[in-house]
Amino acid sequence: MGWDVLAELTVEHEYYAPNMPPVTLRPNDAHSFDKDGLLLRQQGGRGFILAEEDTPELPAQVAIDLHAQSTDVITVTAGGNWDNVPQIDLTTGTDHATLDPLTQDALPAQTPGHLRLAQLNIGITPRLHRKLHVAFKAIASHWAYHVIGPGHDDVMIEDPDGRVSFSPLGVRVLPDGRPANVLRSSDALPARARPGQRFSLSKPGPFGPRTLIPVLPAPQPLFATVPAPDGTGALIQSDIYVSIF
Repeated sequence: MGWDVLAELTVEHEYYAPNMPPVTLRPNDAHSFDKDGLLLRQQGGRGFILAEEDTPELPAQVAIDLHAQSTDVITVTAGGNWDNVPQIDLTTGTDHATLDPLTQDALPAQTPGHLRLAQLNIGITPRLHRKLHVAFKAIASHWAYHVIGPGHDDVMIEDPDGRVSFSPLGVRVLPDGRPANVLRSSDALPARARPGQRFSLSKPGPFGPRTLIPVLPAPQPLFATVPAPDGTGALIQSDIYVSIF
């Protein structure tokens, strides 16, 4: 007895690239999946839907859930949903898809303790080996550095590539009472497990800027919604705290 590959699935996520996001592929309805004589195998960054050769009847569609192995998966995903399960349709003829949170409605509810990044609805065509690609975008946020310590009010952040600029937001008092000078990126930066940015902290000196911290830390996957600078709407911000002595 042999097996036919009905669908070969590759899952890509901006945050975890080039690695596979930490998700586990499972049939949405395991009982029906088994009854139809199907198998699901996951090998590294790919998943395979298999059927016995010459199976007389195959379902027109199967639903595969992407179970998150960590809550961070939902947090860092643009359109990640804590309450409902986003749907991605891969009907016959659609081999590439990206999660679009703007088109989601009437979604099934998340199951407590079993968060799903998405549900894939995959069209099945007999004797056709479908190669499917699903992509997820990472959430983007404005990086806000809170600089603590002597001389914190006279610092600046530089991008050696000249792509990202930082705006001073003034001095804020932290919950522990310490003052911090806050500098926030003017643009939102997509979150990454391994960020490529190499920002530095410096302050003016008699012979040019003096580097205080050559490479600033990147933010953890923690995001807050704060008012936009113009007072209308809101933006997503990631806070980073650094000390100088």
